[in-house]
Amino acid sequence: MKKNLLDQPLFRITVPPIYGLMMYFLILLLNNDLSQITETVLTQELLLCVVLAFLTSESLRFTIVLFEKKVGHELRRTGNITLLFFTSFLISAAIIFAAVYYYFSEIEGNSYFVLYQSNLIKLVSIYSISGLLYTLFYLSIYFLSVKNETEIKREDLKRQNLEHQLEIFNNEINPKLLFQSLETLIALVHHNIDAAEDFVDRLSLVYRYILDNRKKELVKVEDELQATKNLFLLFKEKYPEQISLTIAPWTGEKGKLLVPNSLPMLLDCVVNSTIISSYQPLNIRISFDEEGYLVMQYQENDKLSLDAMIKKRHKNLHQAFAYFSDKPVIQIRAYGDAFIKLPLLELKEEL
Repeated sequence: MKKNLLDQPLFRITVPPIYGLMMYFLILLLNNDLSQITETVLTQELLLCVVLAFLTSESLRFTIVLFEKKVGHELRRTGNITLLFFTSFLISAAIIFAAVYYYFSEIEGNSYFVLYQSNLIKLVSIYSISGLLYTLFYLSIYFLSVKNETEIKREDLKRQNLEHQLEIFNNEINPKLLFQSLETLIALVHHNIDAAEDFVDRLSLVYRYILDNRKKELVKVEDELQATKNLFLLFKEKYPEQISLTIAPWTGEKGKLLVPNSLPMLLDCVVNSTIISSYQPLNIRISFDEEGYLVMQYQENDKLSLDAMIKKRHKNLHQAFAYFSDKPVIQIRAYGDAFIKLPLLELKEEL
């Protein structure tokens, strides 16, 4: 835990004089002798109050430090808090009694206790009660610090979890895509060697992109679009006449970014979650809106049951973008079309 306010040198030097001055005014008020305020300039009584304030604050600070070291986190228990209040009251009362008794008997030279008994009782009572307030002030700071540290730790754990999810997302390779690609490649090898070679080149580009960017946090929109085109060409071999991809020209400002592999992964999920046939072709369109989103649009024709992997990848997609921006990933279905909108990111959002 960071250093408590009560332990700060500036606090320990500046507060007791103010505290002592307030105690002096309170004593004058209790004695109905406020007329002495006009004469209060470095009087012995004022100096006594300031010294008593120093003695009270320092003795209680030392007591609290020892108490905190002894009980540690157990200080939060009601029994320990009660014991701390009781100990603070006794110590402050004993310190003030000894200091005031020495002042009246040795400095003032009063030989008879009855002559200053009432003043001693008033000072002990006032400073003992103020000692309780001092302890209460410390506890309020202590519990506020504990709460703040708990919140910081919670936010740090949340950040670490998001980073972990982001790393999983970036390193994720869909095994089904590899199996489907190998099946397509086997069919091409028997019919068209040149097409098979081109397919292998495209497949290597897709996986090289995933591997090259697995340690990156953000990549350019242009790189994601090119990776999406490469992946689409793999699907095109499997569905030569049943799917199409249209990408609107990118006319926005340069420097916009996306989470690596988010757009190819989205294309993969859309293709594998949609019923595709010659009667119901899948036409995908990628465009950009004025609100700073990349929009993927396609005809709604979902399979009866979605793969658990697809649901998980959609969830990871939301978490990955939430790490960089307050703008959410948006999924909308309207008039037979499905829309998935990815927020375009900027480098300053990453910081």
